[in-house]
Amino acid sequence: MATHTPEERLAEEEEHVEGLDGTGKDMSRIIGISDAVFAFSMTFLVITLVLPQVGASGKYPNILDYFRNEWSSLVAYLISFFVITAWWSNHRRIFSPIVRYDTLLVRFNNLFLLIIAITPFLVVILYDYGPSNFLGPGSQSTQLAVALFAAVQVIGGLTMLAIWHHSTTHHRLVEERLPAIWIRRTEQGSIYSTAVFAVSIPVAFVSPFIAMLLWIAMIFGLSRIRRKHRPHPTRPSSSPMESKAPPS
Repeated sequence: MATHTPEERLAEEEEHVEGLDGTGKDMSRIIGISDAVFAFSMTFLVITLVLPQVGASGKYPNILDYFRNEWSSLVAYLISFFVITAWWSNHRRIFSPIVRYDTLLVRFNNLFLLIIAITPFLVVILYDYGPSNFLGPGSQSTQLAVALFAAVQVIGGLTMLAIWHHSTTHHRLVEERLPAIWIRRTEQGSIYSTAVFAVSIPVAFVSPFIAMLLWIAMIFGLSRIRRKHRPHPTRPSSSPMESKAPPS
């Protein structure tokens, strides 16, 4: 009868405990914490809005005067909200075919969640330096505020590209059945969004408002690209005969 050393028995036990070596197949915790960060950031954006102070004791005589002076803050909020939802959609699309994780994937995802978590802070900067300055060249502070927002989003986009490249290289973390064409098109979508944010950085020093319009165009353009080129890769399922396409 074969005997095992304590080290060998410990190694055998660790094989049955997922996550001890930084790898595993249970993606629920990664997806759960990611969705929580997205939800918190989108909710916190509302808190950063300035409450209207109108009337005799307020800053503005009436609510219409408030909107005339603070319209750019509301625009910044709406754009930022849709930027975060676009990142959530991209995150969902990228993680949908990923069936296992490793330490590097978790680290890349944590870096991306950091970008999402600090986005409300960047929006506060847009609130402070953006009002009534978006239509023209704006002040240097306005230009820097918009450029900073875009630069941070570029880092987020590069992080998503790193996650996708790491996961799909040699099908490291995805199913072998995932078609190469879907891998390429998903990568192209991330490259597109990252490139738009990168282009908007120099544009911000010419017209901050146009730079922000580029972000809106990116959101609608990305949605259009995904509808036009919607592949149908095979997803793992409970039955070999079943397949399911990742969400767009």
